[in-house]
This record gives sequence, structure tokens and C-alpha cells, in this order.
Amino acid sequence: MNTTQLECFVSLANTLNYVKTADQLGLTQPAVSKQIKSLENELGARLFDRTTRFVSLTQVGQQFLPEASNILNTYYHSKEWISNFNVNSKHSLRIGYSDPHSMNMLSKILKQLLSDFPNLIIELTSDQTDANLRRLINGQVDIVMGMRDARFTDDSVVFKKLHEDYFVCVVSKEHPVIRESDGAETISAEQLWNYRQVISIPPYLMKNYFSRAHRILPVNDDLDNSICTNVNEAYALVLSGFGYSFVPEHLVMEHPELVFLKWKESPHSAFGLYYRKDAASEKSSALRRFIAIAQSLSGK
Repeated sequence: MNTTQLECFVSLANTLNYVKTADQLGLTQPAVSKQIKSLENELGARLFDRTTRFVSLTQVGQQFLPEASNILNTYYHSKEWISNFNVNSKHSLRIGYSDPHSMNMLSKILKQLLSDFPNLIIELTSDQTDANLRRLINGQVDIVMGMRDARFTDDSVVFKKLHEDYFVCVVSKEHPVIRESDGAETISAEQLWNYRQVISIPPYLMKNYFSRAHRILPVNDDLDNSICTNVNEAYALVLSGFGYSFVPEHLVMEHPELVFLKWKESPHSAFGLYYRKDAASEKSSALRRFIAIAQSLSGK
């Protein structure tokens, strides 16, 4: 059974006229007759009663008509869906990121990208870096933006460093350390040591962080420090007076009630883009252009 047979059957069932059916389908009358006959042979039943003057549906034909119409509708609906899916896939870019504050940098890249690809569809996935990297390997996202994960290795994935990121101290304007710093733009761990800290740690790094060998931020464990899982939460707790926080530079956003101070002893870590080698092979792709724009904005 094929769609041509079904189209001929449904059309003839509606017109009850071979000539009209042939005109509707752009076929010859003998071709329509051949398709109907082959369908009847395949089903093992007559679908039409034919005389020299009239064509009418048999009882089997009447019962089969709704089924045939449904089969055709399903086929064309699926064909259209698959066609649209393929078109959208060719004109989409799926981006994974770990924190909503990444949107500040991401929006600058996308603004330039849109001028080159006006019909581009953007799909954004906010999740922990390790989860987004799994999506990248499985082909569910095209690019992952974030800090380099030293634990991640995969020969099919490339990490393109955009810049060396550092930590910034985020503190409320009303915090005592602001008065003590006397308008300075930098601060040291020693100045912060006696104040509570809001520690932002992605869940997948939580266990590693509390191992002495992996801790990269100075923490006074004698204080009642707060722990959260993302920068949004850190900002909220800092604004509420729970302490200061260290935030990666690329996640800094201006706020009228917050002060951002450079941390003198800050370690540096690579910030950049993860993508699959094979996906970046097409020079005119949106992915390649996204990488180039990100590099230019980062001064690389």
C-alpha cells in the first residue's frame, strides 16, 4: 500500500468519477484505474462497484474511507513536521550556560550574531556545567559557555578559552568592610577574614570544594557562613545582609545597592566555550560565527 493508491482511492470516493479524479491528481484515467485495482488486489476486497455509467463505494469501501483518510493525514502531517524540524535544525543554535547572569555577556554575542543570521532560532538551556557537557556530547546542545572544568575530558569536544576569569568580592554598600576600605577599589582576604561569607558552589562541585586540596576560596570556618548553589542566590543573600561573596568576573552585573571590589589574591581560571570538533567544521555556520564574536568581545 502506498500514498498514490490511497490518494486515488480517497479522491475517487469523493468524486465517484475517474476523469475528475485524474484531473485532481494530475494523472491519466488509466493510471487511476491501475492504482485502484492494485489497492483492491492488495487488500483482497472490492472498494468500488463500477458500471458503464456509475461508480459507487462498496460497503468495504465505505468503511475503509475514514481509515484511508486518516493514514494520508498522518503521513502528510509527519512529513511536514519532519521537514520543518530539518529546516529549523539547520537554522538553530542551542546554547548551554550555567547561571542566568551569563545572559549579560551572551546577549552581546547574540546581538551581533542576529545581524548575520536574521532567521536564526536560539535555544537556551540553563543547567550545571557537567549536565550541559553531557548534553553537548549527546548532541542536545551545540555550545556550552562557562568556566573550564578540569575534570572533564572528551576527545570529540574542544574548549576555546576566551579569557582568564578572576573572582570579584561582592558586598552590600552598608557592610562594615566598605567603611573600613575607605573608598578603595580592591580588597584582601585578610580584610574580609572576620566577616561572614556567602559561598556559591555548583552542586556537582560541592563534595570537592570541602576537600582541603580543592578549596580555592579563603573561608573562615569559625563563622556562620551561608552556602548557596548559584550566583543569583549569592546576590540575594548578600543584599539581605548575610555577608559578602566572591563571584566570577563574567557574572558581575551592576546593582545600586552592591559594591564590587577586586580581590587582590584572586586565583584565575579559564572561561570560554565548549563545542564539538565536527560541529565547527563548516566555516559559514552560526556556531563558527558565535565563537568568532565571543573571541572578539573578549579581546582574543
